[in-house]
Amino acid sequence: MEAHFTATYPLHEYEEKLRAILSSYTRKEILADGSVQETLIEDDYLLVNDVWDFNFFVNLPQFRERLLEYRENPASHIFIITFNSVNPILNLELKCLYKLKLFNGEWTAYSSFQKHTHRYRVINFMELCYPECSSLKELNIDEAEEKYISWLRETGIEVIEERKYRAGRPVSIAKVRTAAFLRSAYNSIMHYLDDRPLWTRDVWRLKDFQDVFDFEYHKSSPQGFVRFDSIKNNTLKQILKEYIKDRLLGKRQMSWHSAQDYARTLSRFFNVVSPIGTEKKPIRNLERKDILNFIEWIRCYFAEKKRNGVENHLNGCMGKIQKFLEELQLLEHSEAPKKSIRQLINPEDFPKYTQHRSVNSIPDSVLDQLFRNLNYLHPEVIPIVWIMFKTGLRISDVLSLTNKCLITVNDSPYLQLNISKTKVHNHRIPIDTHLAEIITFLIKKCELETNLDNNPKQYLFVRLSGARRGRPFIQGFVSEELNALAITQNIVGEDGKIYRFRMHEFRHTYAVKLLNNGADILTVQELLAHASPEMTMVYAKYSDDNKRKEFEKVLASGTFEFSQNGLLQKIEPDQLNKENLDSLWQNHKLNAIDNPYGTCMARLNGKCPFINEPPCLSCNNGNPCKDLAIGLSDLDSEKYQLHIKTMTRTIELLKKNGRMDMLEKNEHLLKKYTDIENKITQGSVIYGRPQRTD
Repeated sequence: MEAHFTATYPLHEYEEKLRAILSSYTRKEILADGSVQETLIEDDYLLVNDVWDFNFFVNLPQFRERLLEYRENPASHIFIITFNSVNPILNLELKCLYKLKLFNGEWTAYSSFQKHTHRYRVINFMELCYPECSSLKELNIDEAEEKYISWLRETGIEVIEERKYRAGRPVSIAKVRTAAFLRSAYNSIMHYLDDRPLWTRDVWRLKDFQDVFDFEYHKSSPQGFVRFDSIKNNTLKQILKEYIKDRLLGKRQMSWHSAQDYARTLSRFFNVVSPIGTEKKPIRNLERKDILNFIEWIRCYFAEKKRNGVENHLNGCMGKIQKFLEELQLLEHSEAPKKSIRQLINPEDFPKYTQHRSVNSIPDSVLDQLFRNLNYLHPEVIPIVWIMFKTGLRISDVLSLTNKCLITVNDSPYLQLNISKTKVHNHRIPIDTHLAEIITFLIKKCELETNLDNNPKQYLFVRLSGARRGRPFIQGFVSEELNALAITQNIVGEDGKIYRFRMHEFRHTYAVKLLNNGADILTVQELLAHASPEMTMVYAKYSDDNKRKEFEKVLASGTFEFSQNGLLQKIEPDQLNKENLDSLWQNHKLNAIDNPYGTCMARLNGKCPFINEPPCLSCNNGNPCKDLAIGLSDLDSEKYQLHIKTMTRTIELLKKNGRMDMLEKNEHLLKKYTDIENKITQGSVIYGRPQRTD
């Protein structure tokens, strides 16, 4: 890695910047209304003292509560922060690191009094291994980190650890905090002192941009950097910065996450076409062989790392490269390729995706296990599960909910929010009373426990301290807790194995249940805030396929028909070939309507001879059967309640299918059923012919 930009500062200028940072600090106080009062204190206490006392910090309102907890903890025994390097500039650097981390809220005051071991080791390392260096900025950080880790090992300190995950993921190997501290301190100090305009830097940090620009980014994503620092050719580096800046600010189909992908892919591509960094006009003179070299590099990289999914990854890479080159030509950029993109990139360069868009809803048996064991789930995750299940919102949108999300329309509760992916503003979703009560509780909790300092956006699911202070939970936290629950409570799928929850499956489940319960495509599209019906149709096909499977199960388990003499006879499964099944299924989908006697296959298409009324009410020249008596049996009321329920559903289907020609007749029949049910409920008996009393 090249030396950081700040390494070009003269040492005296660098030192003055450090001193300026330490010559003041901010006092924050939370007022009664939750607002924040900030006061800049011009005081050189942090600059002139190499020992920072506990009492200095406990007298500042923003640190007081946590430090009082620290003092009451019997395990706490360190009440000073000491900077004891013989090198005065190294002391200034470390003091700047602590001051900025503390006052920016990235470290808590509580933990800052516990980080002494990491600080002492870096000071000792610099004195022993780099006595000639005046400051951290003079280090080649890659070489220094390698030497630092070797030095830690030689002194008997473990430098790596196994990180185990509760959700059953493989154990990972990572540096311990002491081993990571040198690079972390170096990167932070260099970043704080980099006063160049944001867009000119080689590393763009989301935190620096998010309050200044309004481009799209996932508030619950942990990824915060767009990196250009690995590009060897400075001309290409500048071109890429301008390209991504233009698309971000112009909102031309690029979110912060997309910018990260483009920067990563094109950095690799540039280093293939310009491996030394001094090549003249490598993009302008781009050849077909350069594209082939990049494809080969990607395949070798995946093979070396033993990674799967190279076809899908390569497809995405080629799409980004093609779009970038096409836009350079469209803009007539001076570095745009001379050759046509068709001459450079062939359709065969795009491997076919090995995974198609699919819909995986959570099986009912898994949902039953989940909700039976919900009280064992992390309490912060329980309301998130309810919201995903009952609204179908993406996890990113759930975690971005604020205390203004609950509204009432015509006395009914709704969630109102902006959908980030499809850019739908003030999207409304009807919710039930149970979910409204959960949201109300979360809003009150937000108002009581947070303020405009630790939660300026008033998120319902927010971190109040640490690096993510004031930002929503990370999506992985929710996934981790759900899958840990599956393991501890033995939640199994239909295959008998521990079920692995994926957050987007809650959205799929919501959509499929809507369709299974009779919602039309446009309603589901509106509730899910899909930009087009295309994705919604995927859910519809999934729902239809599932219904077809259930339909075939019923047929296979026992299918009968009436013979000519009225007797039941069985149809064997092998008699039902695919054409028979397809025909039966299409007829069932298009025409079938439930009624109290079974499922009528002719009612909706109008072929039933008793379409106006069932035979007992119409067989006597349109009048009821003379031998009919309604109300003598205790079950008659239940029968007509079922008639009413069935007819109501039939009317809904007729309206949905536009069969207005049949609607009036069925509404008339519904009224007759209702009249009959009302009379027999009151104890009356209705006879088919009035004079019959025997």
